Amino acid sequence: MKPWRCDPYLWVHLAGLATVPLWIDLCLMGLAVGNPTLPGLELGFMVLLGVLPVLSMQLRRPFYIFSLPGLALRPSVLQADQRRLLSQFRQWRVRWGALVVPIPLVWVLVKLYPLAFLARDLTPFGDWGRVGGVAIAALSFFMANLFLQVPVAVLQVLATPDRNLQKVLPYPTDKIAADFSWLGLSVGQILPVIAPPASDQSASMGDAAVVGKSTVDGAIAQAISAEGDLNPRPPEESLLPEKLPEAMTLHPKVIHPEAIHPEALHPEVSDADIIHPLQGRLGWQHPENDDLTTDSAEHDVMAMEDCPQPTEKTLLPDAGALSVPVHSSIKDRRG
Repeated sequence: MKPWRCDPYLWVHLAGLATVPLWIDLCLMGLAVGNPTLPGLELGFMVLLGVLPVLSMQLRRPFYIFSLPGLALRPSVLQADQRRLLSQFRQWRVRWGALVVPIPLVWVLVKLYPLAFLARDLTPFGDWGRVGGVAIAALSFFMANLFLQVPVAVLQVLATPDRNLQKVLPYPTDKIAADFSWLGLSVGQILPVIAPPASDQSASMGDAAVVGKSTVDGAIAQAISAEGDLNPRPPEESLLPEKLPEAMTLHPKVIHPEAIHPEALHPEVSDADIIHPLQGRLGWQHPENDDLTTDSAEHDVMAMEDCPQPTEKTLLPDAGALSVPVHSSIKDRRG
């Protein structure tokens, strides 16, 4: 959203559209007072008083949008975009649109007039008489037209494309007071200035960054091209591998088997890394301490080498030797 679309005066007057039903209800309350004696004359009076003043104002001197009831923004403090908006309100497409706005209101008035007696018990103006009721209805109809004409004109201005508004010339400051209508004192400020949303600002900053980056890229490209003209590149043949200097060429190194040291193929194994057969099979450990020093470990290894290795016969007991004590123990129990 462009900054001019965030102008608070546009949205304040656009919000006035919500008051139109209230003015129509007030008009109904006025028509409900007393009994109509001259219906045609009353309707004609209400239409003339309610429609013609607002319509002639919009055609001749449009409503000064930068104003509120009793106050108006001084023309000299208006910005360029605000004066462009005033130029749009002076466009004939906006002014001729004011001719169509009263038509639906007049149709509503004609439909409500014969039904006004239904609100006779609800109207608070029962003591005003028929003349007072018609006067209230005519004034309410005038306000309904005013609060419909101005928002419709604001909608037409808001519908203007951004590119078209930038082409519009700002309205001359010295002609604003003579070409627009307002009622009230001229002041320097009424409503605060509303900044556009952050997303729009970031988008504008992003566009500026893209433009700046493209400019920098173009400058770099020009500098590179200028340097290329001063220092022309060597032909492509100079970049071939056979033209490269000898220091940059790769020479594969062949390693012969005789050059390999035997210790690299067969590293020495220390006695501490050897696990004794009894320690692996029977889970044998030193009886005094599990963490042996180097001297005690060597002594134990030498002692174990002197001992005879166990065989399967020594490890497996004789079945007959086991059976005799068992039978003897059974006989003793029987006896």
